[in-house]
Amino acid sequence: MRSWNIPKESYLTTVLLASLVTLSPFAIDTYLAAMPVMADFFGVHLSVIELTITLYFLGFALGNFFGGPLSDSFGRKTIALCGIGLYGFSSLMISISTNIEVILVLRVLQAFGGGFATVTSNVFISDWFEGKQVARLVTITSMMMMLAPLMAPVIGSFLILHFGWQSVFYFLFGFSCVLFLVFSLFVSESRDAALITRKLTGRQLVDKYRAFFQDRQSIIFLFSISLSMSGMYIFITSASFMYMEFFGINAKYFPYLFAANIILNILLSFLNTYLLKYFRPRYILRAGMLLQLVAGVILLVTVRMNEPSFWGVFLGVVLFIGSLGLVFGNGTAVILNHNPKVSSSANAAIGITRFVLGFLMGSIIALFHADDLVPIGTAMFLCTLAGNVMYNIGMRQKAHVEVSGY
Repeated sequence: MRSWNIPKESYLTTVLLASLVTLSPFAIDTYLAAMPVMADFFGVHLSVIELTITLYFLGFALGNFFGGPLSDSFGRKTIALCGIGLYGFSSLMISISTNIEVILVLRVLQAFGGGFATVTSNVFISDWFEGKQVARLVTITSMMMMLAPLMAPVIGSFLILHFGWQSVFYFLFGFSCVLFLVFSLFVSESRDAALITRKLTGRQLVDKYRAFFQDRQSIIFLFSISLSMSGMYIFITSASFMYMEFFGINAKYFPYLFAANIILNILLSFLNTYLLKYFRPRYILRAGMLLQLVAGVILLVTVRMNEPSFWGVFLGVVLFIGSLGLVFGNGTAVILNHNPKVSSSANAAIGITRFVLGFLMGSIIALFHADDLVPIGTAMFLCTLAGNVMYNIGMRQKAHVEVSGY
């Protein structure tokens, strides 16, 4: 019988693994411009619609928590397909729902499925590769993931303008159907068949995470990159308010403002793949975090002006988000290479921590909604400052263990 599975080293494999991590950017960024319209449609304050973003972060974290260990027991491909299926079903139900409370619940389920699928992407990579190859491929998938937010607002704005906000979720449903079919046909299982037990007890679930969280070095770097990433989620939650309400930017220009963040992120991701030929991931990570700290200072100073400058905020945000092209891939590689025996739990812990922090930060901003940008800019600055402090603590640990490629 002919096998449809493609070689793990192929470009198509990388694209398909990257497609798994595009599920969540599409679920978030395609309808950012529609949030004011949705607030009017449901007759609620914009802060309630912002909760559909922060609740997605929570559901995604839960999906990561269970998806990582379950992929050890049931296989990466099985868990990925289950996640894609739940994501697609929830998207379809959101598109036909007329109750905001139901949509909030469905967003959690959609995110849970997205977490299931996304957590397996880097684990496929860590199963098949090691060392600097992991950093390179994680950076490539992260870079391709950032293409989704580049296209998503444009796609979303077109759909919203011509077909209404519901069409965004029909699009997500269709995308998940295509991904499910192609992934099931062309991607092979990376988990060793002898290790797939198809069972997982509560104790085993806890033990898988305990092995990771017992390593102090890993925890420090985990919170370092998670805090840096959580600043981005604060921006995502507040983007429509910042640009469309506070600065009065027309909705048709919103995708271009959003795209600027992604373009710099992609350019720095390309630079990162080159720098990895000469430097270890942790040193490039340091440079990225310092760049983000500079962006945080720009934002803090700008939002505290009597009349905040649009270009000051725009520049600060672009540098803040763009710097993650040097942060996320290298930070993930540092942690995964340090924990090869519990790679799935380590990768899940990365997703859980950054999205839980994103949920907490975004919820605080949404629930304590202000009429100015001071809370947003201050919170983003504090996130990057804390991330840099954690990185310095980690580098000074006397118990640091040098690992090849680490």
